[in-house]
Amino acid sequence: MIIPWYIGTMSDDEFLSALERCELPADEFGHTAHVRAAYLYLREAGWDAALDNIRCSLQRYVAHLGQADRYDDAMTTAYMRLIQRRVAERGHAGGWAAFASANRDLLANRL
Repeated sequence: MIIPWYIGTMSDDEFLSALERCELPADEFGHTAHVRAAYLYLREAGWDAALDNIRCSLQRYVAHLGQADRYDDAMTTAYMRLIQRRVAERGHAGGWAAFASANRDLLANRL
């Protein structure tokens, strides 16, 4: 079942839970939502666990949408490294909204 509310209104826990349950609307799960998931997984766990978590979540999600071929592990890993580097340099910024505001360049579709 697709949750009919906008991703931006969800708490971090609601957002990750909905992603992991494949309940996010596909048309609202764009690049910024991918970065949010990466940031949240990195905030919760170390590098290895965070990378495993986002890989599993994204692969499950795109498979649920019938678009398993859209998953790109190299892109996922590269963005995870960029986000991890930014967190290491600047910290978590007090949460997703502050991190996103302080790191707008990461939200561009292509760096």
